[in-house]
Amino acid sequence: MKKGFGLITALLTLTIAFCVNGTVMSKERDDRAREYERYAALEGEFLTKTRQLLEDEGYRNCGVTITWTREGGAARKYLVEIHHRGIDGLGEKERERLSESLCRTELSGEAEEILIIYS
Repeated sequence: MKKGFGLITALLTLTIAFCVNGTVMSKERDDRAREYERYAALEGEFLTKTRQLLEDEGYRNCGVTITWTREGGAARKYLVEIHHRGIDGLGEKERERLSESLCRTELSGEAEEILIIYS
C-alpha cells in the first residue's frame, strides 16, 4: 500500500513539474516571437527608409541586403550591403556622409552596431 502511494505521489509530482516547465517554455517562446516581430518591423522600416534615402540621393534601384548576428543575450549587430555602380565612384567623405544618414533610424537605437558596406 505504501509502495503504491509513493508511486502515485512521484507520478503526480513529475506531471506537475512537466506542466510548469511547459508553461515557462511557452512564455519564453512567446517573448522570443514578440521580439522577432518587433525587430522585423524595425528592419522593414529601415529597409524602406534606406531605399528612399538612396533614391533621393540619385541612386535608384539599389540592392540592399541586411543580415544580423547576435551573441548570447547581447543586442543585434547588423551588416548592410548596398549595391550600386554609382556609389563606387564616391569618395570616402561622401560615403561616410551617406552612412551617417542611413544610421539615423530607430534601428540604430536597438542595434549594437550597424556596419554599412558599399559594393
